[in-house]
Amino acid sequence: MNFFRTLVLALALFYPIASMAELSDDDHMRYTEALRDGNVKLVKKYLDTDAKPNDKFFGWSALQIAATKGQLKVVELLIERGADLNYQHPISKNTAFHMAAFGGYSDVVKLLAAKGADVNIKMRADVSIIRAVRDEGNPKMVELLTSLGVRDDGCLEEKCF
Repeated sequence: MNFFRTLVLALALFYPIASMAELSDDDHMRYTEALRDGNVKLVKKYLDTDAKPNDKFFGWSALQIAATKGQLKVVELLIERGADLNYQHPISKNTAFHMAAFGGYSDVVKLLAAKGADVNIKMRADVSIIRAVRDEGNPKMVELLTSLGVRDDGCLEEKCF
């Protein structure tokens, strides 16, 4: 028992106090707004202090938030800092790649693919991003996705959800 207490005390003393800090509610709001709005300087400030590139906000990753709004420079920064390119939202199963494709952000889609995102991850109900984008009526994005090697497979039923 004394060994365990000594080990816990040693870890507590040597573990940096700053790494235990968390963002306040107000900082969470400012950080997610910066991700959404493309404020690279503020995102960098948060990443240099308490935020982590793989933090989640109601299940959405920082990368997904930036990709959803086509914030290329923020996406680049998050990738540089080690963001998980293939993280899937626990309910929708969408990745940052899916979100950028839905939004029509070709530059973000290309960047994510070039940096190693798995372009063939399926969304909820085994739906391919090509099917979802085609159903939304965006043939240019379908063409881009096909050129990046995205397979048009998965659920092929009329209604998959």
